[in-house]
Amino acid sequence: MLSEKVKSTPSEGVRPASRLGRWRAASLTAVYVLMGIHLAHWRLNGTTLAPLELHEVMYTLELGIVTAGFLFMAAALVSVLCLGRFFCSWGCHILALEDLCAWILAKLGIAPRPVRSRVLALIAPGALVYMFVWPQVARVLEGRPAPRLRIATDAEGWASFVTTDFWRNLPPVGIALLTFGVCGFLIVYVLGSRSFCRFACPYGALFALADRIAPGRLVALEGCTGCGTCTASCQSDIRVHEELAAHGTVVSSSCLRDLDCLTGCPSSAIAYRFTLPPLFRRIPAGQRLPPRNDFSLGEEGLLAGVFAVALFSYRGLYGLVPFLLALGWGAILAYLAVVAARLLTREHVKLGRTRLKVAGKLRSPGRAVAAGAVVLAVFTAHAGLVRSQQLAGERATRAFDASGSPAVAARAVGHLERVERWGLVSTPGVAARLGRLHLATGEPSRAAVWFERALADARDQRSARRQLARALSGSGRAARAEHQLDLAAGIAGESEPAEHVALERALTSELRGALRAERGDVGGAIEAYEAALAEHAELASAHLALSELLAGAGRLAEALARLRSAVALEPDSAPAHYNLAVLLAQRGEGAEAVGHYRVAARLAPDDPQVHNNLGFLLARLDDTPGAEAALRRAVTLAPDFAHPHFNLGRLLIESGRVEEGRGFLRRAAHLDERYAALLAGTKD
Repeated sequence: MLSEKVKSTPSEGVRPASRLGRWRAASLTAVYVLMGIHLAHWRLNGTTLAPLELHEVMYTLELGIVTAGFLFMAAALVSVLCLGRFFCSWGCHILALEDLCAWILAKLGIAPRPVRSRVLALIAPGALVYMFVWPQVARVLEGRPAPRLRIATDAEGWASFVTTDFWRNLPPVGIALLTFGVCGFLIVYVLGSRSFCRFACPYGALFALADRIAPGRLVALEGCTGCGTCTASCQSDIRVHEELAAHGTVVSSSCLRDLDCLTGCPSSAIAYRFTLPPLFRRIPAGQRLPPRNDFSLGEEGLLAGVFAVALFSYRGLYGLVPFLLALGWGAILAYLAVVAARLLTREHVKLGRTRLKVAGKLRSPGRAVAAGAVVLAVFTAHAGLVRSQQLAGERATRAFDASGSPAVAARAVGHLERVERWGLVSTPGVAARLGRLHLATGEPSRAAVWFERALADARDQRSARRQLARALSGSGRAARAEHQLDLAAGIAGESEPAEHVALERALTSELRGALRAERGDVGGAIEAYEAALAEHAELASAHLALSELLAGAGRLAEALARLRSAVALEPDSAPAHYNLAVLLAQRGEGAEAVGHYRVAARLAPDDPQVHNNLGFLLARLDDTPGAEAALRRAVTLAPDFAHPHFNLGRLLIESGRVEEGRGFLRRAAHLDERYAALLAGTKD
C-alpha cells in the first residue's frame, strides 16, 4: 500500500500557481475557440463533425445509434476513472463560465457564499438516474430487447458522426445563451462557486461516482502545517486541509483537479499522486467529516417541493426549455423560496453576503427580493398551468392515435388549444398536432388554419407544406394545395445530401398523386406517382398506390410490375402481397397468388378479407381442407361478413356436408339479401 505521506524533494518541481492557472484558463478558452471553429466549419462547408454533446449518449442507450457524443463521453469517463475529474475543470464549457462568473464577481468585490443542502445535492444524482438508468429499467420491465449498436447516416435524416444539421439536438441560439446565463452565471451568484456542477449536472454526478475509484488524487506531503490556505483556494467547497489531515489525501468526489490547492499551498505540501482510491479505503467513523448543511428540516422540505414544482413547470415549457436549464433554474428558485420564507420569519436574512433584513426591518435589497419572489411565483404558477395542459394534450393525442376515438380527439384538441391560448408564446409542434387531429377527424378546413400557423415556425418546411396541402385539398382548395406542393418541391436544400433531397421531392410528388386520386384525376395521379418514382425508385408506397391506379385503368401488366417492385422493396407489406395475389388470380396464376395470399395472412392474421380470398382460391384449386380452414378463420374473425359465410357454405355442400353448408348459406342470406336468390338455387 502506498504511503499517505510523500516526502517532497526539489526535483518534483511544484509549478507556480500563476503558471498552472494560466494553463487552465488557456485550456478552457481553447474549448470555446474549438467550438467556434467547429461552428464556422459547418457554416462554410455545410457538413461537419456532429456536435460532441454528452446527452447524445441517450440515443445510443435507447436507439443503439453510436454517436460522436457517446464516444466523447466514453473517453471522458475513462479519463476520470484513471486520473480523476480533470475533464470537468480543464475541459467543460459550463464550468468555464462558472469560473468566469466567479472571477468577475471577485473583481467587483462580491464573494458568493456557497450553499450547502442535502436536498439540492440529490438533484444531480436524481437527474442521472432519470436520464440513463430509469429508461433501461423500463425497457426490462416492458420486455423490450436491448437495441443493436449501429451507425446512422444523413440519409436517415440523422447522422452519427458527420452531419449537415449542426443544431439537430441543440436548443435555439437564444435558449442556449439563456442556459449559459443561468447555469454558468446566475447560479454562481445565488448558490455559490461551481454550484451547477455540485447541484444540477447529471454528467458531474456520473463522474463523481467514477472518481471514487480513480487512483490519481491530491495527497499530503511532509511539511503540511494545516494552515487552511488550500481550503480557502478551493472553488469546489471542499475542506481540503481537514481531508488531508484525516486521510492523507482528498477523498471528496467533488474534487475537480484544478490544482488550485496545490499551487496555493505556501508549504508546497500537496502533490498529485497515484494512491489507493477512496472506494477501497476503510475510513473509521471517527475520521469521517460530518456533512455541512445550511437548512432546517422544514426548509429542506420547502427546497424539495419548490424544486419539484419548478422542474415540472419549466422543463420543456413552450417546447424550448432544455432539461439542464430546468435543473439549474429549479435549484435557484428553490433556494430563493427559502430566502423569501426567511424574510417572513426571521429577524436577520442574507442572500449570499447581501443583507436583506436587519433587526426585523427590510432593507432595499430585501424589498426587491420579496417583490421578485412574488413575480417568480406567479410566473411559475402560469408556466405550470400551461405545461400541464401541454402534457395532457400529448397524452390525449397518443390515446387518439391508438384508439381513433373522436371523443379522445376532442379532448386532445381542448387541451392543446388552451396551450396556444394561454401561453405567452406559441409552443412549437402544437399547431401541427392540432392540424393533424382536425384532419384525422374530418375537419380539413380547421386543420388548414392550424397547419398555416405551424408553417411559420416549422424547421422542416417541406413536411409542413405537405401537411398544409393535404388539408387544403380536403377542404376543396385544390389549386392552393398544388401551389404548396410546388413550393415544397422547389426548396433547394443545397447543403443536404442529394439522395435526401431526391427522397423529399419523391414524397412531395407521392402526396400530389394521392390528392389527385382523391379528386378523381386518375391521369394526373398516375403522372405524379411516376414522377415520385423517377426521383426515388425505392419508394414502396408509391409503387403500391400506382399499381392500384394502373389496374383500375386496365393496364394490368404495368400494375403487376409495380406490385412486384413494392413486394421486393417492402416484403413485410401485407397490402402489397394481397393486391399482388388478387391481380395474379385474375390473370389465372393461382399457385403464385396462393403464395402471396398466405404471406398476407401471416402479416395480417386478423384481416378476414385476406382469409376469405385465400379460401376461395384454394377451393378453385381443389384444396378443400386448406380452403375450409381459411374460410372458417374468416367467419370467426368477421361473424357479420356475408361473403365468407357464402363461400364456406358452398364449399361444405360440394364436399357432401349439405345441412351444415346450408346453415352458412342461410346466415349469408340473412346478412346480405343478395345471397337469398343464390340460397334458393341450392335447395335441390
